[in-house]
Amino acid sequence: MANNGMMPVVKDVMRFEGITTRSMFGGIGYFQHDVMFLLVDDLRAYLRGGPKLTNELQDFGCQQYRYKKRIGYAKINYYDITDMHRFDRERVRLLFFKSIAIANRDKLQCREQARLRDLPNLQLSIERMLARIEVSDREALMVMGSGEAFRRLQSVYGNDLSITLLWKLEGAIQGVHFSLLTHSIKNKLLSKILPKTNHNLPYGH
Repeated sequence: MANNGMMPVVKDVMRFEGITTRSMFGGIGYFQHDVMFLLVDDLRAYLRGGPKLTNELQDFGCQQYRYKKRIGYAKINYYDITDMHRFDRERVRLLFFKSIAIANRDKLQCREQARLRDLPNLQLSIERMLARIEVSDREALMVMGSGEAFRRLQSVYGNDLSITLLWKLEGAIQGVHFSLLTHSIKNKLLSKILPKTNHNLPYGH
């Protein structure tokens, strides 16, 4: 099972109606009716957690997914079920239903903030730019972080992107207008994306 441990998981998931896939967090996300509940990366399958479900997955020993960023890692609410599926397939198949239900509930609760364009500072043009770097919703932007997102946008659109875009991304994550970001926050963001010699660049408006 070492070289195809996640394949039985994927086969079970593909039995659900309305399954689609797309690149997410460096792996492949599995969606049912546009709601993501499974992530496959590096031959492992990770199930989306939630209230009570996360505890159940952790009690079994499922490891939380770590998303590798340019600097360090970020943990997201997905847990490795590859081995769990091998030992107790029927139990995991029931957990699929729980995870999908949680994902749908979260989508309903966050409907107003699901689209990037609905967040502070962002509009359709920025939403389309972020789609080029596989950031499709608020959760993906929060996990990636404003600094990493800005660097990736630079790789696509060039290094002459306005620094104001960085402030807008951070403001969107914090839920505030970018003009409310303190100089301290801006300096920390600059330190992540610019050489030390360029820290004194103007903040922009």
